[in-house]
Amino acid sequence: MFLVLQTQAATPAAGSLRREFALKVQPFLNQYCLPCHNEDKAKSGVRVDHLTAVFDDPSLTLWTRIQHQLENKAMPPEDEPQPSAEERETVARWVAESLHQARLRPSPKNGGARRLTVAQYRNTLRELLLLDDELADLLPPDAVSKEGFVNNQETLATSPLLVESYFEVAEKALERVLIDPKSKPVVQNFRVDLGRSVNPHPCPDALILGANSLLLPNADVLVTELTPAKPFEFSAFSMPSKLRFIEGYQGNDTVRGWRDFHSLYHSVFACMRGSTGYPKGHAYDIVPGGLLLRPALPNDELFDAEGTYGPKANFKISLRDLPHHGRFRVTVTAAKYPDALLLDSKDAPASETPSPSHVVEKLNPSQTIQIGEPGVYRVDVFATSLPPQPQAKSPPRATALQLVLGQQEFTGLLVQPAFLAVRLPAGPLTLSARSTNAASLDRLTLTRVPETHALHRRFLAFENRAPRVGVHLGLRRDCGSTLAPVGTAQPVSQRSLERFVFEGAIRNFPSPDVEADNVNYLAGLREIGVRSEPTDGRDVPRLLVQSVEFEGPLLDSWPPSSHRRIFYEGDKEILGPEAPRIILSRFATKAFRRPVDSSELRDLLKIFHQAKASGADFQPAIKEALLAVLTSPQFLFQIEWSKSPKPEPLHPHELASKLAFFLWNSPPDEELLRLAGQGRLQRRLSVETKRLLQDEKFERFTREFTQQWLALDKFSVVDPDRKKFPDLSRHARTHLSREPESFLLHLFRNNLPARNLIVSDFILANEVTASYYGLGTHTESGFQFQPLRHDRRDLGGLLAQASILAGLSDGRESNPVKRGAWLARRIIAEPPDDPPPNVPQLSEDTRHLSLRERLEKHRNQPGCAACHAKIDPWGIPFEEFDASGRLKSTRVDARSTLPGGAEVAGMPDLKRHLTEDRLEQVAFSFMKHLATYANGRTPTYHESEWLRRQLPRFRPTEYRLGDMLQWLVQSPLFLEK
Repeated sequence: MFLVLQTQAATPAAGSLRREFALKVQPFLNQYCLPCHNEDKAKSGVRVDHLTAVFDDPSLTLWTRIQHQLENKAMPPEDEPQPSAEERETVARWVAESLHQARLRPSPKNGGARRLTVAQYRNTLRELLLLDDELADLLPPDAVSKEGFVNNQETLATSPLLVESYFEVAEKALERVLIDPKSKPVVQNFRVDLGRSVNPHPCPDALILGANSLLLPNADVLVTELTPAKPFEFSAFSMPSKLRFIEGYQGNDTVRGWRDFHSLYHSVFACMRGSTGYPKGHAYDIVPGGLLLRPALPNDELFDAEGTYGPKANFKISLRDLPHHGRFRVTVTAAKYPDALLLDSKDAPASETPSPSHVVEKLNPSQTIQIGEPGVYRVDVFATSLPPQPQAKSPPRATALQLVLGQQEFTGLLVQPAFLAVRLPAGPLTLSARSTNAASLDRLTLTRVPETHALHRRFLAFENRAPRVGVHLGLRRDCGSTLAPVGTAQPVSQRSLERFVFEGAIRNFPSPDVEADNVNYLAGLREIGVRSEPTDGRDVPRLLVQSVEFEGPLLDSWPPSSHRRIFYEGDKEILGPEAPRIILSRFATKAFRRPVDSSELRDLLKIFHQAKASGADFQPAIKEALLAVLTSPQFLFQIEWSKSPKPEPLHPHELASKLAFFLWNSPPDEELLRLAGQGRLQRRLSVETKRLLQDEKFERFTREFTQQWLALDKFSVVDPDRKKFPDLSRHARTHLSREPESFLLHLFRNNLPARNLIVSDFILANEVTASYYGLGTHTESGFQFQPLRHDRRDLGGLLAQASILAGLSDGRESNPVKRGAWLARRIIAEPPDDPPPNVPQLSEDTRHLSLRERLEKHRNQPGCAACHAKIDPWGIPFEEFDASGRLKSTRVDARSTLPGGAEVAGMPDLKRHLTEDRLEQVAFSFMKHLATYANGRTPTYHESEWLRRQLPRFRPTEYRLGDMLQWLVQSPLFLEK
């Protein structure tokens, strides 16, 4: 209905514009444009002699260029006769109004076919074949549209290289899925136990694993090869214990020649690696119950001499053999150690005189004392070489100290009397202390800390924190390791041992590229890393690792579920003469995301029978037909069939696919397809949209949409000045890059108003990002992003997020032009025109000029002023933030007169202006970008104007994001093709 009304409303205006063309515009073109742009002399390939008042679709691009030339006063050239200002303004106004009327015309629909993006293809292949191997990395990356999206049908081209890659991926995928059911799988399963003297028969050889590899004593490492219980026959893989290499090591010297090795511990190594100099305490310790790990502090300098060996407290199991493909499981048995808080210099008492509960002398050998009252105690250690004053440094040189209190062991660097705070129960306590210079230790005091004391509160916060165990997999290099995380780190909150399971597909992790018969002792080693994952450097109890177990390939049945899904119906194999038809019909229906039609099935059966006629067995012949399915347009494209140019409702199965690829970036699940098959999906669209929004797959949408809408790829490539912005480390950037998507996810799922996009009294933060913003003490959320309240003017909304602001800089200086253009394009949908070609560089060094002077000088370049007038005013308020995305330490002049005349004094004023005066435009921009992503194409001018007219319906409820998303998927813009 709205299409008809628009067409009728445009008719009187169109007649007036046609009359004005004949009276004013045609003479203007003949006098000032036609001499250089005619049939015989078409400068720059442009002709205007064929233009009329009828703005048909082919002429819109040329009229748009003419509009830009008139507004920028770029034409006619300076050496040609010039129109008067009134003439230019009259024609420019006529062109603008004519373009507006022309763009209001509804565009024909004609259905459409849109290729799956690489991410959509990856998810679709994984869900169809139950295959986790990452094969989509063989595909070339998707192009990016002008709006920043990779799912735009205009940029989703199909090239010969891409088609060839599709065949390669499909072949590899089917090779992994289709197995010989009569073969016996080989399963590798072993466990590495850790702990003091856990190995009763250690390897007598002097084991060496190359530079900066601190092998754990073999007596403290026990490797056991296991045979898992399975409901099918399999072969257990045994790692070699007899090895022969042409290179060995003796000290730092390479020994050329063949050497024989006779121990499993030449195939499996347990070691610490990484840079030295852990800042507080020992990076690791071996205790009877296992391996104690402090957080693996990252090294930001990738090519630093020591940093290249990985983070501090970096424990790894290096081994020669792991499966080449399939899923695997790493199980870490671990607990939170009942640890002590190592104290800093600020904890040494200055004026107050402590009243120790216990004074213990003669610290070696051990002594037993009686603790009368349970609680938190501070432990001070004094040296004979210094006066016995509490505030004195002890000992004269920093010395390593090992302290044993009952069953607990603590190590650290003793630089002062105040050593640690620990919780002690009432009763007998056996203690001992040793240092690198045992004779220097004089006495130890235990002082009970009152519950009102700041140290007691610090200890309680420390005690309540949980270390987080993370597993990494990859390969060993001579100068370090290349590892990737397996899943996400898991909190270890219990002091009793628990099993923490990490699973992945082994092909998705770095693997060594060496020939099979390489005889170098250190060549081709795989590594399993186990770490206590750090957040922002806060004190955390140590992680106690008792054992690490590996199993792979991870199989629950044989044939595996990926094979059974194709060839089995329930628990029974599909056999008989109808087997090809049943198998191919089921598979194609899943792959096409709709029922396969009879002609398609007939073609697939023809491929099968041709392969059989050529001598192929049943399974290889089926594979040929499956390959045809995986390389067909029906699988690779989202196809919306249309009978005419007029709008038509989506077919139910088309709607199911469109909705799932929009909100999940993956194919529809069984429930969506079931509703589509019953013809009930559109009636239940609101309910299903809510279900999809609450599903964890919705996080794929927020990740993809947020990254592309906000141009966050810029943050991933910017190279920050490490000396100027040391806090913007690789570790911090990893977490800051997740802030915008976490923020959008929170807004969607809680259906919050759109004003939060601009200003909010909360941020979404974890410990790393909160610490970056100076709010580290306000949260104990670990890596989990949670809402965090604030009262700061420099925080809240999207405009103050570091990943966005830093990405819109050069890593050294802020850039108001980039930031202003970003806001104009992404936040308010008023994009500047593309810059004119061949803009000359500034002729002199401008570093001595102020920001305003540099902007003014650039704007005065020919052809630049008109565009920069739409960009720079939006960017100047961002000058309050530096290139790292944080508020500058010195005040800057961030006053600006915005397009439209509003004056703002800085970022808070800009936010106020956007939320009070331009909020509907912000909501329109968000809705337009959301519709662009949802439909995989740029809305036409007509559709954009229709969207704009719908926004007032959301005004009473403050443009809530969840409401706008729900409305969009139920609108003609989404439901029609």
